[in-house]
Amino acid sequence: MAQNIESIPEARLLLMSLRSVGYTEETAIADIIDNSISADATAIHINFYWDKQKIIISDNGKGMAKESLIRNMRIGSADPAEIRKVKDLGRFGMGMKTAAFSLGKRLTVVTKSDGNYSNAAWDLDAVTEIGWKLLIQEDNELAEYYPLIKDEGTVVIIEKLDRLIDSTNLSKSKNRFYRMIDRTEKHISLTFHRFIEEEGISLYLQGKPIVAWNPFILENRATEEKPEEYCYSEDGNHLVVIQPYILPHKTKFALKEDYDKAGGFKGWNFHQGFYVYRNKRLIVYGTWFDYVKKEPAYNLARIKLDITSDSDELWSIDIKKSTASLPLFVKDTIEHIIDVTVENSARVYNSRGTYSRNSTVPNLSYVWEQRKVNGRYTFHINKKHTLLTKVKEQLDDHGKEALAAYLALIENFAPFMVSGVTATLQGAASTHKTDISSIEYRTEVSELKRYMALFKKQGFTNEEIRTTFLEMSNYRHLKQIILQMTEEES
Repeated sequence: MAQNIESIPEARLLLMSLRSVGYTEETAIADIIDNSISADATAIHINFYWDKQKIIISDNGKGMAKESLIRNMRIGSADPAEIRKVKDLGRFGMGMKTAAFSLGKRLTVVTKSDGNYSNAAWDLDAVTEIGWKLLIQEDNELAEYYPLIKDEGTVVIIEKLDRLIDSTNLSKSKNRFYRMIDRTEKHISLTFHRFIEEEGISLYLQGKPIVAWNPFILENRATEEKPEEYCYSEDGNHLVVIQPYILPHKTKFALKEDYDKAGGFKGWNFHQGFYVYRNKRLIVYGTWFDYVKKEPAYNLARIKLDITSDSDELWSIDIKKSTASLPLFVKDTIEHIIDVTVENSARVYNSRGTYSRNSTVPNLSYVWEQRKVNGRYTFHINKKHTLLTKVKEQLDDHGKEALAAYLALIENFAPFMVSGVTATLQGAASTHKTDISSIEYRTEVSELKRYMALFKKQGFTNEEIRTTFLEMSNYRHLKQIILQMTEEES
């Protein structure tokens, strides 16, 4: 009869092996910042101290009670298969610990919640003696870190920086230390640029604010912003949003410094390709996923690709959140987008600055967007069309709402929508039943609710709204939910 024999890993050896996961200094710091963002921090401070030989990262996010801190300090404190919060940037519950161990042997966390301070630490030198046991210190031993926390927040202290500082060659280590700080600033400015620009999160390095670097150079009017494309997995549970950009020819930059900055801190050739974001956090950039080789003519092609945290397994996201692989369901779409984008990049790159780039010209033809979801075709007006954007700029909020309601009518009652063209395109897929737990369904229902609210604001009666939406081509398959919504409203 088979026997079960308990085999507990040797603590020191396992923790030491976690130090070799493959972090660089800057990716390790970014992984720790993820925890601050997941805790709803709006201000994050990163400080490197050569004299004290320590790194301190502090935030004003939600602090933790003692029990929560101890649970989160456990190695592997989260199930990667578990459904996570929308804004959660973690996955395995190992990021902060493994990232910290890749820099130094001692990790201490001080946190404040409901007016109470808690702390816990891992010390790899002590693990040999005490095994799998966290160190809890007296409050007065860590009082120097309390001023870094206002009402709530957390401080991460990394010490014994043996991976950064060679005690036998301090001069060389010091130079490397400060070069690492410079690399970290550049990496953070790119990795978290959308949080800085879109979420209003402030990140500080050595006391100075980090300025976001947006790889799509939107401040230059010559940048061509192409329409978004939506791609769903076959089960409808995973959404990918893809948007290509063609950056301007070098002659369209006012200053050489602007052109060099647009190239990125690793240079134009490196920064071409895809930028994969997971919940707005950059995971991978500067890759064509081995579909094409990097060529100078493709330097102007950059493509934004958004995924959500529930797609981690499909995209093979690793602990470091620095690698990803294309899942099968997006490959055809990706290959098509690559072909078109590199061709457009080559056109602009080889123009030698003679091409005419009136900001309204390239996108004039992109009035309609065709989307294919689980074999079902829908058509939508390009909401980012240059002329439409200009119209919106001239309207107040009430006018924008009225325009949005009218555009919804145009989308659903255009001649090709009511003439049966889309039904022909659907074919057998027209009988497809949407999984109500899928992202596809949730997205459509959310859109439906938004449009219904707009129509109500414009003075439509509940009966008019019901009748109109039941006839809308894009929402015919949602008949029951339309009836349910309008009955609840009544």
